[in-house]
Amino acid sequence: MSMTVVEVCQCARLPLDTLVEIVDTGIVEPTGSRPQEWLFDSQMVVVIQKAHRLQRDLETDWNGVALALGLLDELRSVRAENDRLRRLMVIAE
Repeated sequence: MSMTVVEVCQCARLPLDTLVEIVDTGIVEPTGSRPQEWLFDSQMVVVIQKAHRLQRDLETDWNGVALALGLLDELRSVRAENDRLRRLMVIAE
């Protein structure tokens, strides 16, 4: 499901300028070349909300938020791989 800029701003309770900053930083990449044409996947709203919370809670700039989100994704990936390897070790025993 795709959402317009207006729908995302309403859903995430963000002003347009904040959403533009999030997109400009590369935290999410909507389709379309201009804000009026942007379409967001519904999962992007979750990322946008998380980014906004991090920015507010950590009082950091959007580049810091992008870094934090990247590190959180990497941590999730490493944990999933670790779980997979543990299951393989149990099967091998």
